[in-house]
Amino acid sequence: MKLPDCNEWIRNSKLCRQWLESYVKRGILKKSNLRSILYLNKSRHNLDFANWIREKHKEEIPRLFGNERFYDWVINAYYYSVYHAALALIAEKGFSSISHNATVCAVIWFYYHQRKVLDKKDIEIIKDSINKEDIDIITKTKDLRERASYDVSSTFESGLSEIARNNAVYFLSKAKTILR
Repeated sequence: MKLPDCNEWIRNSKLCRQWLESYVKRGILKKSNLRSILYLNKSRHNLDFANWIREKHKEEIPRLFGNERFYDWVINAYYYSVYHAALALIAEKGFSSISHNATVCAVIWFYYHQRKVLDKKDIEIIKDSINKEDIDIITKTKDLRERASYDVSSTFESGLSEIARNNAVYFLSKAKTILR
């Protein structure tokens, strides 16, 4: 099989199921008895930590570090909040995952195709939030030329952290609702 395409998994349930079976066969998705609440707690932990660091950017971080900002860490924590919420969903189905793609595939299969409690927007949030390339691009923002003009970069990173926060809050809430 070629590399996975999450959009194809959404459009084609048979292909999604084939990928799911492939991930299970290769041990990337494994049967597990870990409880979903453990992942939800980790998701909440990441969300709280990101919110705390983001709040510190208002006064304390500028006072202590001058122009240095840590929005890349905030964004990563929000993204992992979404990822752990997704892991909670697949844990409820008796699985654990060692791959972001396998996690997305399992969530699409179990909650988009089978139960139909997630929609395309929800899948996009998961996919966008846990896409390793996107995380790398965001965390490397400090290395971009935009950094030369601090105000532009800081505003950019702050805006991205707000989007990530909104996605994390929304998806964690959605996962909790599904798992009730």
